[in-house]
Amino acid sequence: MATLFLIVVPPTSQNSRIITTQPITEIANLLWSTILDVAEKLIGSLIYGDHPVPRKSRAWKERLKVPVTIGMALMVIAAVAYKFANFQEERRVGRFMEAVETGQYEAAFQNWDADGHYTMKDFLQDWGKDGYYTKDLHEARVFDSNGRGGAVVVYVAMDNFKAPVALLVNKETLKLSFSPTNKYSQ
Repeated sequence: MATLFLIVVPPTSQNSRIITTQPITEIANLLWSTILDVAEKLIGSLIYGDHPVPRKSRAWKERLKVPVTIGMALMVIAAVAYKFANFQEERRVGRFMEAVETGQYEAAFQNWDADGHYTMKDFLQDWGKDGYYTKDLHEARVFDSNGRGGAVVVYVAMDNFKAPVALLVNKETLKLSFSPTNKYSQ
């Protein structure tokens, strides 16, 4: 039977190499005994009870506390961000409606995006005393808002209309105008 040999070349401090030959079976035995020694140290003897006691695992409630708390905090942050995303535009519409309700039509018209085509006379026909939107109006409040590009559509619930009125607010100038779309109208 032929015996295989392995040549081991360990480096020395003088950069010279010593070549030794050992049979593979001796190296395999040495490697196997090293693995067993390491395993014995890590695991211990299962026969003699000389092994480390495993830690008790935490209950499901304990393990889920941190992830659930983080998830709930993220949901609260997202809800607050959604609620106040269009706060500035909603506040501008609220001030506009307050000025209309109190009869301060000049101040309300300054917030309107007149664009030269919509005059004060037209504004008073729509928003003045007994105007189209203010006739029999007792209460108006901001109902909803949706961002659309460079503008926000703010919906105002008025007690004299069934569906909320949609007003478009420019994000840069905060000027108001009528919105071409209304998701609440039929």
